[in-house]
Amino acid sequence: MKRIMLAVMAAGATIAPAATPAYAATLSADVALTGHKVAKCLYAKRRADVVGALGTSNEADFQRYYKTLTRSQQCRDIGVQSAEVEGAAVVVPADILRGMLAEQALADSAKFRALQPVQGETSYQRPWFAATGRNPTVDEMAVCTVDQNPAGVRELIDAKPEGDAELGAVRALSATLGACLPQGATLSANRQSLRAALADALYQRATASALASK
Repeated sequence: MKRIMLAVMAAGATIAPAATPAYAATLSADVALTGHKVAKCLYAKRRADVVGALGTSNEADFQRYYKTLTRSQQCRDIGVQSAEVEGAAVVVPADILRGMLAEQALADSAKFRALQPVQGETSYQRPWFAATGRNPTVDEMAVCTVDQNPAGVRELIDAKPEGDAELGAVRALSATLGACLPQGATLSANRQSLRAALADALYQRATASALASK
């Protein structure tokens, strides 16, 4: 039996409860927004490394790219600026940074806006799951959601992070997410990790030659 429940919490929307362990780090809104700025900077200044990181299907290779990107001096001056914290360095978990980088790569290409729903897939497992650091259930659900409702995922990616539009887009996707949850699985994922997984899956589909034209 599939179980998916969408709840609004301070940290965002949560899919619960979790029977299958899933990594779902929660970042504060300030850190999440700054993380997107860092991702934008990294894509602008180290595009080849970003594309390499998103294109690998090997966890060790991704971790090598991740270390290179996060240690880059070119974007280290971007820190959290808020009433509580000023200038603090941002540390974004690898799985969430993947999604943020995927969003920047998608913004640089119009191809993903032409993607149409794809029906009849017999499997939503993909080789690149090995590089994400996520529970495979998360990535499988994300691939299915992107195939079945690419427009809904685009709306989420277009929404400002941590805003009301983002929350509305997550709610609008809840039916598709529920239908895409693998049989018998339950999942715990916050809004940030869910957005990251969907952005990653959308990028992978947009750049996959077999599906890019569908």
